[in-house]
Amino acid sequence: MPTALLVSSAMYRFGTARMPAALKAAGFRVHVVCPKNSLLLFSDFLDGGVSFSSSLTADDLAITAARAAAEARADIVIACEESAAVALAGAGRLLDRVPATGADAWGLRAIGAWYGGPPWEALRSRCVERAAAAGIRTPRQIMIEPGRTAAADLAGLGTPLLLKRDYSSAGRGVVPVADARQAIERAMDPALHTQDGTPLPADCGLVAQEFVRGRAASVSFAALNGRMLAGFTYTVLHQQPAPFGPASVIELGHEPALLETAWRVVELAGYSGFGGIDAILPEDGGPPVFLEFNGRPTQTTHLGRLAGADLCRAMASALTGQPVAAGTADPAGRKTVALFPAEWIRDPYSRYLTEAYHDVPWNERRMTAAIISITPQLHPG
Repeated sequence: MPTALLVSSAMYRFGTARMPAALKAAGFRVHVVCPKNSLLLFSDFLDGGVSFSSSLTADDLAITAARAAAEARADIVIACEESAAVALAGAGRLLDRVPATGADAWGLRAIGAWYGGPPWEALRSRCVERAAAAGIRTPRQIMIEPGRTAAADLAGLGTPLLLKRDYSSAGRGVVPVADARQAIERAMDPALHTQDGTPLPADCGLVAQEFVRGRAASVSFAALNGRMLAGFTYTVLHQQPAPFGPASVIELGHEPALLETAWRVVELAGYSGFGGIDAILPEDGGPPVFLEFNGRPTQTTHLGRLAGADLCRAMASALTGQPVAAGTADPAGRKTVALFPAEWIRDPYSRYLTEAYHDVPWNERRMTAAIISITPQLHPG
């Protein structure tokens, strides 16, 4: 039985909280490193874990995770958010601070096997550039250099445009603008250069990107050594918050060209772990337009069994040297999924809450109660 270590730096990530149940159902032992009172700790499917009571530096989080990995003898280390992935990517340079033959060194090497370098996918603009250089269809974009880039430089991108900064997530850092002139004006907004009041890293870039018309779509997948083990596709029907936030209602469906794009991006990244890509299925009927790579479990990773491609079971099989079994379609034929609690937040009277498959974790009553209690939008009174 393989062992998974989930490493989280966030308190209230709903998708992260759903991972232990999915991993346990696939045959994993599940250990966690997370903040005290994190939603993760409300899961009924944990075999062990370490919680911390205050924010840790990136290096301290990596050392804490290394010790937990060594104690649990983790077969896979899973960073649940971008910030955790960045922290774990620094594990290799910490090896000279610990005894070479101790448990800390074993744990740091175990982390390094999954996070061996800078998570290039966090640099959204560079990710698009690398994909384009590999022949993957991407939106046209131009890096904005404050004081040097002029509106005329962006004219060829058409209208409207999107401003996108690196280290963006959940729609934050993406700003729609009407034209090139407005793009240059908004690029000077200090809010685009900080996150939660904290200055962004020096390598954080800002691009103006063409707006591609079409349907928002994604792939969730499991991968090992640059090979996609399993994946499923879906299109986005609603987002919370609109227009660029995470999906709240999705339509599961088979999109071969989109899976092919994901396969190529995973290979390009040499990626191992759970992840996802975001794309546009363009109105022109051409190939999918790749937008972003997410090197972490996405909020839909746990839905693999429903989608006919159990990502956690595929990973368990790969780690134990077993054949990765082909997925089967959900026997109930479910297609449309209302994500909990996002769709309830978006519209408490949404028809999808009753007409679609509403993904409430009824098998984890403590988890469900905790999500409801900490979500102000679910308490209209």
